[in-house]
Amino acid sequence: MKNKYKYKWPLVGNRQITEFLSRTIDNQNLGSTYIFNGPDNLGKTTLANHFARIILCQKHETDKILPCGECGSCQSFTSAREAGDQTFMHSDYYILKKQKDKKNISISQVREFIRALSMSSFMGDYKIGIVKHADTLSIDGANALLKTLEEPKQKVIIILITQSAGSLPATIVSRSQILEFKPVPAGVIYDFLLNEHKATRSMAKNLSRLSLGRPALAVKFMQNKEFHDRYLASARIFMDFFKQNINERFSAVEEIVRGASGQEAAVLAGRALEVWQGVLRDILLINFEQAERLQHQIEADQLNVIRRQLTSAKILAVLKEIKNAFRLIEANVNPRMALEYISILI
Repeated sequence: MKNKYKYKWPLVGNRQITEFLSRTIDNQNLGSTYIFNGPDNLGKTTLANHFARIILCQKHETDKILPCGECGSCQSFTSAREAGDQTFMHSDYYILKKQKDKKNISISQVREFIRALSMSSFMGDYKIGIVKHADTLSIDGANALLKTLEEPKQKVIIILITQSAGSLPATIVSRSQILEFKPVPAGVIYDFLLNEHKATRSMAKNLSRLSLGRPALAVKFMQNKEFHDRYLASARIFMDFFKQNINERFSAVEEIVRGASGQEAAVLAGRALEVWQGVLRDILLINFEQAERLQHQIEADQLNVIRRQLTSAKILAVLKEIKNAFRLIEANVNPRMALEYISILI
């Protein structure tokens, strides 16, 4: 069925989600609460922002592209983007996120968020609130938000962005429409980097593999060389463990979290563990003769050397302990100690 309006969604892959959102706008069947669920760097926040721009656009004209980019609402978003302002983008659009170096979104933040959404719309239409990393809501904050979801206000939409909807209270999930974002095939990301970002073929091939189905991460690798090099350095730190003694491994771990503390150290350790998971997954793929699917294709030679030192059973055991290390860090165990423990295991 032909859409009433035209859309140019800024999302790579996950077409089923943009098709669903297009139908809800066409049919004026907007929900009061959505959960955008899936791994980071799939474009969940970008899509939520674009969805909000379409809803708040003041020129909903048949056969016109939405958002129009010309009305007062659209100009508010454009001005904020050009100014690099991510805290205030629109008078009827609110973003709630965890404060830097805090573990959770606090109840006081949630209350302020709810208060803002409860006020009359400045432009006389919808008000939209985005909760980034909603799985970091404190228990009290989640309960406060639940009260609002139980009695939704007319023309107020809340979008919860999370990596794991299962970590949210079941009472919140049951009152929301869940949109599942899935990793995007490497071939789709490859074409995207070639066509939209003018990457070379070799770069597009490497980054589409390295991003492991996450288009936004592939773009970040391409645009931020320091970030890309840091990511690969973390993989090489892990691969070097296999030719180092304990003291050398501990020194390498210290470099990962040097100068960081609290939540910053936890984030750095979590990123390292994610990379190490990827390295072990690649070795498993080689063991099962699936080398064409390697994430770290650029390190294939080194991975082949390491695989001779590890059985598949050993790899699975270490992957299990890495999963446990994530939980320990979440429970406030010293991040450096968690990384050191994994470095000993292999």
